[in-house]
Amino acid sequence: MPLDTQIQFLLTADRLKSVVRNNKLVSGERYENSAEHSWHALLQTMVLADHAPGETDLGHVLKLLIVHDLVEIEAGDHWVTEENAAEVHALEQAAAEKVFSLLPEEQRREFKALWHEFEDATTPEAKFANAMDALHPMLMVFGPGSSGESHTDLSAAFLRKKKEPKLSPFPTLWDYGQSLLEEAVKKGFLSP
Repeated sequence: MPLDTQIQFLLTADRLKSVVRNNKLVSGERYENSAEHSWHALLQTMVLADHAPGETDLGHVLKLLIVHDLVEIEAGDHWVTEENAAEVHALEQAAAEKVFSLLPEEQRREFKALWHEFEDATTPEAKFANAMDALHPMLMVFGPGSSGESHTDLSAAFLRKKKEPKLSPFPTLWDYGQSLLEEAVKKGFLSP
């Protein structure tokens, strides 16, 4: 494979460190960047791997997670709502084409396939990867010792509705996510 092409992709991927996300660090001192989110979501996945179904390929889950946020290099990080879902999807599709086009053909196909698999969330690995991605911001914003400061005025009911499809297939994780929301309501971080 052409090394120059791969190096150019890696240097472009470094721009993920400059994409500021909508969530703050646990300390609340600043907003995290997408590269920090990716690293921490990968670590979270390794630590919580025993909550995935027994036949889940953890290595594949990690590949899905490491690839899925690369589109933010071009598309940025967006809070997806019912109103903007189609627009964000189109923006991310275009970003995927642009970012993955930097790779040699074989890797381009592989990375695009991984990105689409994560987005489709139909395989056991993609379902677990999506659960990890859904849990991570909840842990950062509402986890023990966190600031509870959200980027927008949210309710626990809204977050339950948004997070349940991704987390409920993993009952222990979904129960934990709900406990985070309940505690956030008690502390006044979220409205019910």
